[in-house]
Amino acid sequence: MTIQIDMLKPTEVATLAMRGLYEDFGYKKYRMSRFEEYSLYAANQQFLSDDKVITFTDLDGRLLALKPDVTISIIKNTKATKNSREKVYYLESVFRENKESHTFHEISQMGLEVLGNVDSYAIIEVLQLAAKSLSLIGKNYLLVLSNMDFVLGLLESVGIGEESYSQILPLIEGKNNAELRRALWELNLKEEDISAICSLTSLYGDCQKTLEIADKMVQNDRMAQAVSILQEVYQALDCNDMADCLQLDFSMVNDVDYYNGIIFQGYLEELPRKVLAGGQYDGMVKKMGKDAAGIGYAIYLSDLERMPQTKASYDVEALVLYDTDVDTTELFQAVRSLRKNGMRVLTERVVPPEIRYEKLYRFQNGILQEVKKEC
Repeated sequence: MTIQIDMLKPTEVATLAMRGLYEDFGYKKYRMSRFEEYSLYAANQQFLSDDKVITFTDLDGRLLALKPDVTISIIKNTKATKNSREKVYYLESVFRENKESHTFHEISQMGLEVLGNVDSYAIIEVLQLAAKSLSLIGKNYLLVLSNMDFVLGLLESVGIGEESYSQILPLIEGKNNAELRRALWELNLKEEDISAICSLTSLYGDCQKTLEIADKMVQNDRMAQAVSILQEVYQALDCNDMADCLQLDFSMVNDVDYYNGIIFQGYLEELPRKVLAGGQYDGMVKKMGKDAAGIGYAIYLSDLERMPQTKASYDVEALVLYDTDVDTTELFQAVRSLRKNGMRVLTERVVPPEIRYEKLYRFQNGILQEVKKEC
């Protein structure tokens, strides 16, 4: 019997399809325990979305935690180096605070990571898989790209140091031009430099057009390299017929302690917020003591539950009713004949309430007969 896709939840459909996709590209499933030693997260708290972690003391006295993050565990256990590569995918739940209800909740995620030698091909492959993953979930999707090095290169060129990043970057990401201009003015920047940085808040849209504008803004090698990588990514994805679902947005920035280089987010027409997020995180890998680079993304499967679901017309194609004195061997043979014809069959003594069936059968005296519906 073939499982009907329209009978499955969106998360089930997505999980099955993406698992096959990732394994076709040579990614191996990463399995981790539900619990990790709390010391792992305490030592890498800067990479967590918040400092709240569910902990408990195990029977052997160890302080354990319900995992709030998957990537940290993957980095901890990887044997990849700058001269080798490890490609994994995962399907895990993490436990984090819900900012609205201020309670912990379980978040189901699926994602992949490439660790070790992250060259331009690895970056393009990850972005291609991110786009393909979105297309497997919904027909209309959007993958939005940026490059942290372009933004940081621009700040570097006008003399803004890392000590000001925490003030300036959120204003760029929030497209808050008025506050951004005020903050830059207080740093005693030239008007032309202020205007260049403020232009980042509107530097988004069609990849080709946005890249042309960005190329004219280049002021140093870091910015030039960032544009070059994005151009290479765009050309590669364009060759795979994915360019129409791509956009650039240079106002999209992330935590500089976590991410570097390419960052990206994925959206579906049916949902109001991002369902995919990822990027390069070389700094995080190095701060955890690994001589390697990293790139990956996570898809928030829990959010897919909010997608509209098309229900099948029937729960089963055949409902078979039988009496108490039935010959069970003959009944099984009759049911088997229906299943061989591709039918989903429910066998009951009486019609269950609220069951949706296409055809009704009654098995009596060794004979299976269809009961015609009354007009």
